[in-house]
This record gives sequence, C-alpha cells and structure tokens, in this order.
Amino acid sequence: MDGKRIVLTADRSLMTNYRGNFLYGFIACGPYEVLPEWVFDKVFCPSVETDPVTGEAKVAQVGLRRVESALLQGYNRNEVFVAQPDHLAKCIGTDTKVVGINVMDPLGMAPVTTTMSPEKLSYVAMKFKRMCASIIQLKKKYNFHVVVGGNGAWELAKTDRMKIHGIDTVVVGEADELALDLFHDLEKGDAPELMHCFVKNIQNIPIIQGPTVNSLIEAMRGCGRGCDFCDVNKRSKKDLPLERLQHEAKINLDYGFDSIWLHSDEMLLYGCDNRNFQPNYDAIIGLWKGLKSLGARFVGTTHMTFSAVCADPKLLRDMSEINGMSNEKWLATNLGIETVAPRMVKKHLGVKTKPFSTDEWGWVVREGAKILNQNH
Repeated sequence: MDGKRIVLTADRSLMTNYRGNFLYGFIACGPYEVLPEWVFDKVFCPSVETDPVTGEAKVAQVGLRRVESALLQGYNRNEVFVAQPDHLAKCIGTDTKVVGINVMDPLGMAPVTTTMSPEKLSYVAMKFKRMCASIIQLKKKYNFHVVVGGNGAWELAKTDRMKIHGIDTVVVGEADELALDLFHDLEKGDAPELMHCFVKNIQNIPIIQGPTVNSLIEAMRGCGRGCDFCDVNKRSKKDLPLERLQHEAKINLDYGFDSIWLHSDEMLLYGCDNRNFQPNYDAIIGLWKGLKSLGARFVGTTHMTFSAVCADPKLLRDMSEINGMSNEKWLATNLGIETVAPRMVKKHLGVKTKPFSTDEWGWVVREGAKILNQNH
C-alpha cells in the first residue's frame, strides 16, 4: 500500500502535550515574530511521541480520537492513520483518499489570539498555514480530498478561505454521528462544501481507542448556562457515564500519563438536571473517586463556574481532599467572569449566576475565588 487510505492530523501547535501544562498552550496564541520557533518547538511545546519511520502520532487530540473511532466502525484498522503533521509525506500516497484535519484556531481569530497577537501572525495560525502548504503540494500529486473539523472550523467556513488552504469540506459542530458516512461521501466526491451537525444521542459518541493530548477526556458536552455569546450553549448538556470515562482514562494511564484531565464547559454541573443549578455532590465525588481509584495522581478539570463553586463549598473541599492537595500542591481551572456590571450580566449571561441572582454576581465571584484559593 502506498500511503494510508484515511489520514487524520492537526497542526503542530496542537500535536503537543505542552510539557504537561495546559497554560503553555496559550503561547501558541502569541505572535510568531516575537518568540523564536526553536523555543516554541523545543522548550514549551515539544511534539507528541511520533514513530520516526511511519510518522504515526502516538498521542492526539480527543476530538481527533473521536473521529478515528467513528471511522473504525466502517474502515479497517490499517486504513485509518493518525499522523504527526511534520511527517505527512511518509503516510500520504497514491492510495490516500481523504485527509482529515482537526483545528482549534486555524486563522488566529479566537479571543485569546486576537488579544495576544493583534494584527500579527500567531503561532497557531502560522503552524496551520505551514501544514496546509505541505498538504496542498501532496494533494496536487495524489489527488485526495481534504476535510476540516473541530472547534475552530467556523473560521474556515467561507469558500475563499477553503480554496486558499486546499480544503474541500468544512464541518462545523459535532461530527461523531456523521463521520463515517461523510468520509465515504468524500471518497466518492459527493460531500458538501459545508456541513453543520450536532450529536443527537450520547450513545453515538464513539469511545476513544488511543491516548489523548495531556490525558484529556470529555466528561460532558454542552453547559446549559445560556450565555448569549457562547457557542457551547447551542448544544444540550450531555453527561458521559462513569464506566465509560474510566475506560477512556485507563487508556491514557496505560500509555504512561499519571493523571486525568476532564474536559467540560461546566464541570460542577455534571450529573445535574439543570433545574436549580445545584451541583450533584454524589455524582461528582463518585466521578473523582472512580477515576482516582484507577491510579491517577490527581483528577483535574478544564472549566467550572464561580456560581457552582459557591453553591457547594464542601464539594470543592472534598474534591481537593481526594486529589491530596495541600499548601505545596495546586491545580488550575478556567472560570469565566465575563462581566460584573449588573446590566450586562442580566442582558448576556443567561442563568450563569444561578442558583444566585444576577445582583449577587459580584459577591459570587469574590467568594468563589476565596473558596478555590482555600482548596488549592
């Protein structure tokens, strides 16, 4: 076989474990001209483990792993290949039919990037452009189709942008349920230029089959807070069951990671029916204990809100105790304050302040920060 039938990849700014520190990922949002590339590539964002002969990436983004698993429901294992972007020429050939690309912020249009690199080329945009230039040359030679998806796919959802980057189809939304049919259509040349899709049934989200960047797995999708500026709010909240999360966590621990990171846009609403936005103590503590019991050094999460923190301070104390946090240890997470101006809160933040009132939001932010600091 000359080349893999299906090749999945992402730009180099995403194919890294960021030395175990998610915050290093923000360096990719900074201007390319300020930081020498060797510092970016070697010091802050070294590549994931890669097979030097085949170009296979041993670790990949969780979204790319989802697509890989969906495709393996209809393709053979040796037909679907996850590649490190610097080694694409090793796995693309005459037998290659489709190249799938996962993107986060391909044109540098996301808020953090436009803040850190105003009117300048960011690392994330530069790495994407460089990868696309390589793919375009390979495409001229082997005539395959290119599809792009991921959180930043919306940036490319215009015909002129697609043409410049050699893209045939852009998928905006969640491709889990449609990935297999889409790739079959791509092979036949019947795929649409632009698709918008969302997962209807949580059972149709495929289980990952390989380790993920920084041992990150999805605990849930959607949020339910209703902020009018947030794309995540377009999706209904879906919680993935503990047994499934343990299975995916074990894949990462078996690879060699020593901890588990849970992706969520509002972790403290896991297992909550969103009627009163009161955290489900039993569900979250059961999740933390269930994952920690696998041998993880700690269990972290990407996002939560101050309102949920304030709603149950004991929950944070017990999560910290399960992780063995102390004055010498700490974990970070993302919390969106957005604004504390009462008029803006009422107008834009939906039910983000619940179970508190919008007028209490300023107090909630201060008290929530206090609780988080007390619990490391």
